[in-house]
This record gives sequence, C-alpha cells and structure tokens, in this order.
Amino acid sequence: MQGLAELHLQTSYHKGRDDIAAGFYLPCMNRSTKYDRAVGYFRSTVFLIAWPELRGFVQRGGKIRVLCSQVLADKDVDALERGYSARVNAEIDSRLLEEVRNLLNDPIISDPARVLAALVAHGTVDLKVAILRDSEMRSAKGRIFHDKLGIFSDEYNSRVVFKGSMNETWTGLANDGNLESVDVAASWMGARDVERVRTEESYFADLWHDRYPTLSVRPFPDVARHELENASEGDWPGSLTDVLDRMSARKDKGEDARGRTLHSHQSAGLAAWRANGRRGILAFATGSGKTFTAITAIREAITKHGDVVVVVVPDRVLFQQWYREIEETTSDLDVSILRAGSGYRRWQDSLRLWTLPDGQRRIVLATVRTAASEEFRRKLSGGAHLMLVADEVHRLGSARNRELLDEELFGARLGLSATPERAGDAEGTQALLSYFGGILQPRYTLADAVRDGVLTKYFYRPHTVHLTELEAQEWQEITARIAALRARIANGDQSSNALAQRLDLLYIRRARVVKHASAKVPLAVRVLRQEGVEGQRWIVYCEDLTQLNQVSTALADAGIPSLPFHSQMEGSREETLQWLDRRGGIVVAIKCLDEGVDVPSVTHALILASSKNPREFIQRRGRVLRRADGKSLAFVHDAIVLPPAGGGREGAADPITAGELARAVEFAQHADNPAASADLQQIAIDLGIDRRTLLQDGFEDADD
Repeated sequence: MQGLAELHLQTSYHKGRDDIAAGFYLPCMNRSTKYDRAVGYFRSTVFLIAWPELRGFVQRGGKIRVLCSQVLADKDVDALERGYSARVNAEIDSRLLEEVRNLLNDPIISDPARVLAALVAHGTVDLKVAILRDSEMRSAKGRIFHDKLGIFSDEYNSRVVFKGSMNETWTGLANDGNLESVDVAASWMGARDVERVRTEESYFADLWHDRYPTLSVRPFPDVARHELENASEGDWPGSLTDVLDRMSARKDKGEDARGRTLHSHQSAGLAAWRANGRRGILAFATGSGKTFTAITAIREAITKHGDVVVVVVPDRVLFQQWYREIEETTSDLDVSILRAGSGYRRWQDSLRLWTLPDGQRRIVLATVRTAASEEFRRKLSGGAHLMLVADEVHRLGSARNRELLDEELFGARLGLSATPERAGDAEGTQALLSYFGGILQPRYTLADAVRDGVLTKYFYRPHTVHLTELEAQEWQEITARIAALRARIANGDQSSNALAQRLDLLYIRRARVVKHASAKVPLAVRVLRQEGVEGQRWIVYCEDLTQLNQVSTALADAGIPSLPFHSQMEGSREETLQWLDRRGGIVVAIKCLDEGVDVPSVTHALILASSKNPREFIQRRGRVLRRADGKSLAFVHDAIVLPPAGGGREGAADPITAGELARAVEFAQHADNPAASADLQQIAIDLGIDRRTLLQDGFEDADD
C-alpha cells in the first residue's frame, strides 16, 4: 500500500482556492491505518463516516479515535464543585443517550448514524468525552473543549497533522463552504514539521489518556454506546454505499432533504436544543441562519410531536419576512397560519380554538407587542402542546414583555438572538435564561461565521470625528456636573437615590451630544464622494429622523442621489429595499440594521448612529456581512466620535464613546485589514480606555 509520505502536501489549504477534500483529506484517509480526531460535539462524529475511502480504511484494519465535548449546565458545575461526580456522570449518561436517540431518529442523518453505530460495534471507532475539570468550571462556564485537531497515521509510521476550521460535513465531498481552511504538518517534511507532529501527537495522547491538566476525559457512557450498537447495520458496507449515493445526489442539487443545506453549526445547535429537552436559546451571529434553523425545529415539532407553534417576532418588517418564510418552507405540510398583530385581528375570535391540541397542523405568528398583551395570553389554549419560538428573544426580557414567559403557556421553547444577554439588565437576562433553559453551546459568533464562509469577509474603516467647539463646551460642562454628582454619591450623600436619577439624565444629555455630533454629516458626504461607485449598494445608518434629513439634504446638495428608509416615510419600505437590491444606490436609514431586516446584497455601510447597547453595535455591522451572489467582500465604514480633551476620568468613562471604541477594536480584529485594529487600540490607549472591561457594558432601551 502506498504511504502518506508519497503525497505532495501543501502547508495549508483554503476553501475557494483549494479543494480540501480531494486535495488533502481523502488522499490521507486512503493511505492511513489510524485516524485520531478531536471534534466539538458528539453529533459531528457521524460525519466522519461519510467518505468513500472509509471502506478501504476499515478493510485494512484502520482505527478511529474520536474525542468530543459535553457541555455542563450550571447545576452540574455546582454538583462537581461539591464533589457529586456520580450525579454528574448520570446526567452526562442521560444527555448522550438522548443525543444518540435523536441522531438515530433524524431523517437527514439516521442512515450514516447507523453506519457509525456498526463501526462502533465493530471496534473501528472508539469514543471518549471531554469536559472541563472541576477546578476550571466556575471560571469557564459556557466553554467547551472545541479544538479541531486531526492526525492521520499509516503502517510506515508516517503521520500528518492538521489543525484549523475544517469540519467533516454531510455535504463534505463538495467544496461546500464548511471546509474553510487547515494548516498541515507532516512527519517527513523537515525538523520544524517533525516537531509540530510530535507536539500534537503528545497533546492528543495526553487528552485521550486523561492527562491534560484542565480537562477530564471519560469513556463514552455504556448506556449510549449500547444504544448505538443496538442500532448498527449488519451490512454496513452496503449501507455506506447507499449513504454515499444519496449524499452525491444531494450534493449535485446543492441541498439536503429539506431543500437547503444545513451547516454544521445549525445541525449542532438543533442537537443541543433537543438534548436540552427542546428548550434553549440559539446564540448565532447575525446572518448565520437562525431563521432556517428555527424553521427546521418548527417542521419537526409539527410533524413529529404534533405541536402547535407560536412564533413571536419584534416588528412589522420581520413579521412579513417570517410569514413568507413559513409559507414557503411548510407548503408541503399543509400548515395553516394565523397572524396576530401588525394589523391582523382575526386572532381575537379564533386564537383559543386555533391553539387547542386537536392534531391539526397550525402556526400562530405574532408580534411581541401583541403576544405579550393580556388578551393574547388569556385566549391561548396553553399547555405542553404549544411550542414557543421567539426571534430576537432578548426583547422578551423587558418588564412589559416578560408577561409572556408563563410556565403554564408553553412546552418546547426556542429563542433566537445573536446577543441574548440584555445589556445593563441582569433581571431581564436571568428571566430569559431561566424560562428558555439557558444559552445552547457552543455559541456561533461573527468571527466563526466569517471564518467558515457563512458570512462575507469584510474591510473595516473607522473614521474618527471631533465635536465642534460649542458641542465640546456642552459636553465638558455636563461631564463636570457628572463628576460632581458621582463624588456626592460616593461620599454618602443622604439623597443618593435622587442624585442617581439626576445622574442618569446627565448621561442621557451627554450621549445626545455625541450621537448628534454635527461632524457626522460632512463625513457622510466625504465618504460617499470618495468611496461610492455606481452599482454599489450602500446603507447610511443614521441616529434619528433629524440626522437622516440632514444627511439626505447634504448628499442632495453634493449631487449624490439617495432614498430614505424610516417608519414615517411615504411609500413602501419593502419596495425601497427591493429597489436597492435590484438596482443599487444609496439608502439613508434608521432602524433597518438593528434586527432582522434582510438585504444581503448590500456591499457597503456607513454607520453614523452611536449606541450604548452592545447588541446594536454587533447587529448593525454584522447585518452588512450577509452573503449574496457576486458579493465577495463587504465594506463597513464607521463614525467614531472622540471626546474632547480635558474630560478627565469621567470623560474617559463616557459609555457611548468608550463602549463603541472598545467594540470597534473587537470588530476590527476579525477584518481583512487588521491594521484598523492597531489604530483603534492606540486611540483607546491615548484615552485611557481598557477595552476588555467595556465590551459588555451598555444599556437596553426602556421598552426593549
């Protein structure tokens, strides 16, 4: 048999330029007798078998060792800290047993799961589970072992190590966007590669044999292993052939059995949701497929569990988008949809009967304002048969909307948000996490999505602007008053409650000075005049209607045509976005980048609106990174207002300026022009701002 050393391997492979499957992965498996793999979660293991080279690998006695993760809930962390390992082991056994059952019942991957089961029973595949050790738990909750490491070995003792963002996937034979990039080292390629191979082999050996200091590695639970073995197919080679034939057919269509391709993070998110008793919040980056993932869960709830599904969305634009999505993706199921809110009132007479557990396939689509109302909640036929899907779930954490979080109303619960935690609202955040059953791990961040090709790569171009002399004078006067009030409160002034209210009002006044900095308007003209090219699709995102009108007028005076987008505009907002999508141009907008508005063809954004909320920052910038045909790179221009000199400690702590600058540094680090990050970090240093302590600061709007 030919060995690994006869391969001509590159030092790295990148999707889009290289065919990672055909050029690297399959040739290595075809020459190997041993494959060690660390994956993020157990469900990923099923994808290891979906390769034609697997048959030969098994026939020559090949062995696969797989190390996967298990996420522990807070109660399990507490149990480990108190030494109740037996209870935690039982919990892990139960979760992985449920995960195995869900995997075997999944209509998409039940066949490859049974092939995997046969290989486990055959002794070809060995599984172990990694969790964080007891001493690491409290400081690392929510983290999992998520290293992506693979080691191929052949009978001649040649080894190939790869690390990076590569996932074996259901559509893995295609160059499909999930195989993003890998770095490669080979044992015959020189001293440096030899050292890397030895290091990674030693690392995996320490992991596998439970010698790594921060992890506890345990055998795969017997109950889950027995469930797998009982489902194994005797004729696994024939089953593998059938799996590969079906996979090839789906690859040719570019879709899965449901008509679209589930990315690995979506599949893993659903698996975690099922394993958590069909409860949890998916924390997926803006644009990474939260809606499609939820639709998959909705289809399953209707067809498998007989649930009536209630979908709650924050506003009219998302209401229409969700209605179209549900109509298109459930057309084969004969589902009836009842609309509540956004001008629809028929629900007032029919909601109680509509939500009865009578076996009918029904969905209720409601705005959050309507769903949280006393009338809507009173007319629901609540119970375990009702499933709640909440888009932009953070909205349900406000004092008004929390009325919907009634334990008697819903059984299964799925929340969706790029940033579920409510800034500056610990009570609202805790209410959400408690009701929905926590945030499902692992999260899928903007950096993950850009790395995996789920979102577009981007250039980030922050533009610093300064206050005018009058604006700076007003800012400094307010800052001095803030400092005086803070000193009185710190010194134990008996009227501290009243002083705190006055302090909040001063923060709001100072924030308005920054938000409405007049220098933002000429910046918009300058950026569009220098950067704008016919055929591009621009969104200029403004603070409010006053700033929008100022920018629109300034652009018109400069001979640059634009269209407005806001709730009070004449004409259709949807048609405005469709015009931008079809023809290109410039849309000057407010409130169209915060939640859910989908204009994937937008290539350029100029963000003039400042924000005290980390979520708004993330959503506005991430919204522009959605993928579209012909869109290979996005450009995000950002107005960063710097405080005037002389603000002292109180000036450096301005939650608008400091918070936005801190988050801008974070966003710049993942851009294709990382020099922007260095420039911003230097500005932060000059202002005395520690970005690490500010990334999560901010506040929700009162009615959010």
